[in-house]
Amino acid sequence: METIRFDLKATMAIIRKPDSNETYYTYNFPHKIMLLGLLGAIIGLNGYNYYSLQKSLGKKVKEIPEFYEKLKDLKIGIIPKINENNFSKKIQEFNNSVGYASKEAGNNLIVREQWLESPCWGIYILEDESEEYKKIKDYLLNKKCEYIPYIGKNDHFADIGNVKIEEITKLDGKIENIDSIYDEKIANKKEGIFFEKLGFEDDENKKNFYYRELLPVELNEKIGYSKFLNFIFTNEKLDIDEKSNIYKVDGKNIYYF
Repeated sequence: METIRFDLKATMAIIRKPDSNETYYTYNFPHKIMLLGLLGAIIGLNGYNYYSLQKSLGKKVKEIPEFYEKLKDLKIGIIPKINENNFSKKIQEFNNSVGYASKEAGNNLIVREQWLESPCWGIYILEDESEEYKKIKDYLLNKKCEYIPYIGKNDHFADIGNVKIEEITKLDGKIENIDSIYDEKIANKKEGIFFEKLGFEDDENKKNFYYRELLPVELNEKIGYSKFLNFIFTNEKLDIDEKSNIYKVDGKNIYYF
């Protein structure tokens, strides 16, 4: 088997959380639905903007966008590439003064957004037999796209590079670490791991880190994000329970979901 591997970067990015309407906060990890939308844009599958336009024209459309219908079965792995500054973010403020944005005096709405600064993630796509996978492979290797991919906003252009096809090996023996993010249900923390602490701690031999984030993994036509899972990113030793979706890729243990 094989996997498509590439680096996903941006100067600035926002992967907007759905639970705030005053300040828009961002996830640290790109969730699967966002990545499927980005891959769909590359190979020309329709997204939410297309469906909104069709609705405004009075046409009847499906509530689930084409990119999700055709790509939802792809298995994806994610490695955040961070340094000692952790995930660097800034709050940006700007005015929306179109007139109908706010009912306050002056009709001016102050928008606040949290942006990731210079984020980078390693993205892995597991081989399957679909035509969509083959098309994604062709487009990424040959630097083609139908629509310009971006991360959160259309002025946060996605920088995709270092595209490679790697051979993979399914792991089923003893595994004590996962280099990518993973569903917390598949592993137990070894005795001595600090329970839930963001950031880095000094150690004699290494710097330990442990991140935990709740991410959407499924779409529903009526309510949008319909299923969330807790994902972990750590360099601590683990006791792995479920090994069916873990593969060795270029010396790294990648969890695909």
